[in-house]
Amino acid sequence: MRRILLLTSLLCIPHMSSAQYDPGATNYGFAAAKSFGLENELALGVRIEYAFNCYTTFLGEYNRSFAIGADQEYEGYNELAIGVNLILFNWYPTTITAGIGYVGNDSDEFEAIEEDAFLGFRTGSFNHGAQIKIRALHQISIPVHIFAELNVKSLGRRYDTFMVGFSYDFYAR
Repeated sequence: MRRILLLTSLLCIPHMSSAQYDPGATNYGFAAAKSFGLENELALGVRIEYAFNCYTTFLGEYNRSFAIGADQEYEGYNELAIGVNLILFNWYPTTITAGIGYVGNDSDEFEAIEEDAFLGFRTGSFNHGAQIKIRALHQISIPVHIFAELNVKSLGRRYDTFMVGFSYDFYAR
Protein backbone atom coordinates (compact mmCIF):
# COMPACT_ATOMS: atom_id res chain seq x y z
CA MET A 1 0.00 0.00 0.00
CA ARG A 2 2.86 2.41 0.81
CA ARG A 3 4.41 1.76 -2.60
CA ILE A 4 1.15 2.59 -4.38
CA LEU A 5 0.79 5.79 -2.35
CA LEU A 6 4.40 6.78 -3.06
CA LEU A 7 4.04 6.05 -6.78
CA THR A 8 0.78 8.02 -6.99
CA SER A 9 2.35 10.96 -5.14
CA LEU A 10 5.38 11.00 -7.43
CA LEU A 11 3.16 11.00 -10.52
CA CYS A 12 1.07 13.89 -9.18
CA ILE A 13 3.97 16.22 -8.32
CA PRO A 14 4.62 17.40 -11.92
CA HIS A 15 0.93 18.20 -12.36
CA MET A 16 0.76 20.06 -9.02
CA SER A 17 3.86 22.17 -9.69
CA SER A 18 2.86 23.60 -13.06
CA ALA A 19 0.16 25.62 -14.82
CA GLN A 20 0.13 29.10 -13.36
CA TYR A 21 -0.93 30.19 -16.85
CA ASP A 22 -0.57 28.58 -20.26
CA PRO A 23 2.85 29.26 -21.84
CA GLY A 24 2.77 32.45 -23.88
CA ALA A 25 -0.44 33.73 -22.22
CA THR A 26 -0.88 37.48 -21.84
CA ASN A 27 -3.33 38.55 -19.16
CA TYR A 28 -4.72 42.01 -18.47
CA GLY A 29 -6.12 42.97 -15.10
CA PHE A 30 -7.46 45.52 -12.67
CA ALA A 31 -6.69 45.74 -8.97
CA ALA A 32 -7.54 47.65 -5.81
CA ALA A 33 -4.94 48.04 -3.08
CA LYS A 34 -4.97 49.04 0.58
CA SER A 35 -1.86 50.77 1.86
CA PHE A 36 -0.39 49.88 5.25
CA GLY A 37 1.01 53.41 5.58
CA LEU A 38 -2.09 55.56 5.88
CA GLU A 39 -5.44 54.54 7.30
CA ASN A 40 -7.62 55.97 4.53
CA GLU A 41 -5.28 55.50 1.55
CA LEU A 42 -6.33 53.23 -1.31
CA ALA A 43 -5.04 52.65 -4.82
CA LEU A 44 -6.50 51.50 -8.11
CA GLY A 45 -4.36 49.91 -10.75
CA VAL A 46 -3.98 48.09 -14.02
CA ARG A 47 -1.55 45.32 -14.86
CA ILE A 48 -0.32 43.15 -17.66
CA GLU A 49 1.09 39.67 -17.08
CA TYR A 50 3.04 37.56 -19.53
CA ALA A 51 3.61 33.86 -18.85
CA PHE A 52 6.99 32.96 -20.32
CA ASN A 53 6.34 29.33 -19.40
CA CYS A 54 4.07 27.50 -16.95
CA TYR A 55 6.25 28.46 -13.97
CA THR A 56 7.26 32.07 -14.63
CA THR A 57 5.11 35.18 -15.02
CA PHE A 58 6.45 38.65 -15.82
CA LEU A 59 4.34 41.50 -14.43
CA GLY A 60 4.03 45.16 -15.24
CA GLU A 61 1.67 47.33 -13.24
CA TYR A 62 0.57 50.91 -12.71
CA ASN A 63 -1.24 52.08 -9.54
CA ARG A 64 -2.66 55.46 -8.57
CA SER A 65 -3.16 56.17 -4.88
CA PHE A 66 -5.85 58.36 -3.37
CA ALA A 67 -7.40 58.88 0.04
CA ILE A 68 -11.02 58.70 1.11
CA GLY A 69 -11.99 61.53 3.43
CA ALA A 70 -8.48 63.02 3.52
CA ASP A 71 -7.71 66.61 4.30
CA GLN A 72 -6.55 69.08 1.65
CA GLU A 73 -2.86 68.32 2.30
CA TYR A 74 -2.98 64.75 0.96
CA GLU A 75 -1.48 64.28 -2.48
CA GLY A 76 -1.83 60.93 -4.23
CA TYR A 77 1.05 59.40 -6.10
CA ASN A 78 1.66 57.26 -9.16
CA GLU A 79 3.48 53.95 -8.87
CA LEU A 80 5.08 51.75 -11.54
CA ALA A 81 6.32 48.22 -10.91
CA ILE A 82 7.83 45.43 -12.97
CA GLY A 83 8.73 42.01 -11.67
CA VAL A 84 8.74 38.26 -12.02
CA ASN A 85 6.68 35.67 -10.13
CA LEU A 86 7.45 31.97 -9.74
CA ILE A 87 5.18 29.19 -8.48
CA LEU A 88 5.60 28.12 -4.85
CA PHE A 89 2.61 25.77 -4.62
CA ASN A 90 -0.14 24.75 -7.00
CA TRP A 91 -3.38 23.16 -5.88
CA TYR A 92 -5.38 23.49 -9.05
CA PRO A 93 -7.28 25.80 -9.52
CA THR A 94 -5.40 27.80 -6.85
CA THR A 95 -1.75 28.76 -7.22
CA ILE A 96 0.55 30.45 -4.69
CA THR A 97 3.34 32.49 -6.27
CA ALA A 98 6.15 34.68 -5.00
CA GLY A 99 8.31 37.17 -6.82
CA ILE A 100 10.63 40.13 -6.77
CA GLY A 101 10.85 43.27 -8.80
CA TYR A 102 11.44 46.96 -9.20
CA VAL A 103 9.03 49.58 -7.85
CA GLY A 104 9.08 53.33 -8.37
CA ASN A 105 6.77 56.15 -7.38
CA ASP A 106 6.51 59.91 -7.41
CA SER A 107 5.50 60.34 -3.75
CA ASP A 108 6.80 63.54 -2.15
CA GLU A 109 6.68 61.92 1.30
CA PHE A 110 9.57 59.54 0.54
CA GLU A 111 12.07 62.38 0.87
CA ALA A 112 11.27 62.65 4.60
CA ILE A 113 11.64 58.89 5.25
CA GLU A 114 14.43 58.09 2.79
CA GLU A 115 16.94 57.49 5.61
CA ASP A 116 14.68 54.77 7.09
CA ALA A 117 14.18 52.93 3.79
CA PHE A 118 15.86 49.53 3.56
CA LEU A 119 16.76 49.95 -0.10
CA GLY A 120 15.58 53.06 -1.84
CA PHE A 121 16.86 56.16 -3.52
CA ARG A 122 15.54 59.23 -5.24
CA THR A 123 16.35 60.68 -8.66
CA GLY A 124 14.73 64.01 -9.27
CA SER A 125 11.14 63.61 -8.12
CA PHE A 126 10.97 59.82 -8.60
CA ASN A 127 11.68 57.20 -5.91
CA HIS A 128 13.21 53.80 -6.72
CA GLY A 129 13.17 50.58 -4.74
CA ALA A 130 12.52 46.85 -4.74
CA GLN A 131 9.53 44.77 -3.78
CA ILE A 132 8.66 41.23 -2.78
CA LYS A 133 5.28 39.83 -3.82
CA ILE A 134 3.33 36.89 -2.44
CA ARG A 135 0.20 36.12 -4.45
CA ALA A 136 -2.68 33.66 -4.28
CA LEU A 137 -4.17 33.20 -7.75
CA HIS A 138 -7.44 31.35 -8.32
CA GLN A 139 -8.82 30.39 -11.72
CA ILE A 140 -12.58 31.09 -11.86
CA SER A 141 -12.90 30.03 -15.49
CA ILE A 142 -10.44 29.46 -18.35
CA PRO A 143 -9.83 33.16 -19.11
CA VAL A 144 -10.58 34.70 -15.66
CA HIS A 145 -8.35 34.62 -12.58
CA ILE A 146 -8.80 36.45 -9.28
CA PHE A 147 -5.90 37.17 -6.96
CA ALA A 148 -4.92 38.48 -3.55
CA GLU A 149 -1.40 39.82 -3.20
CA LEU A 150 0.87 41.16 -0.48
CA ASN A 151 3.54 43.61 -1.64
CA VAL A 152 6.41 44.43 0.73
CA LYS A 153 8.46 47.33 -0.61
CA SER A 154 11.96 48.41 0.33
CA LEU A 155 10.90 52.05 0.27
CA GLY A 156 9.41 51.61 3.73
CA ARG A 157 6.30 50.32 5.46
CA ARG A 158 4.47 53.44 4.31
CA TYR A 159 4.30 51.97 0.77
CA ASP A 160 3.52 48.30 1.56
CA THR A 161 0.16 47.18 0.17
CA PHE A 162 -2.41 44.40 0.16
CA MET A 163 -4.01 44.07 -3.27
CA VAL A 164 -7.03 42.20 -4.70
CA GLY A 165 -8.06 42.04 -8.33
CA PHE A 166 -8.70 39.98 -11.39
CA SER A 167 -6.97 39.25 -14.67
CA TYR A 168 -8.37 38.18 -18.02
CA ASP A 169 -6.79 36.38 -20.98
CA PHE A 170 -8.48 37.52 -24.21
CA TYR A 171 -6.87 34.69 -26.19
CA ALA A 172 -7.59 31.75 -23.86
CA ARG A 173 -9.06 28.67 -25.47
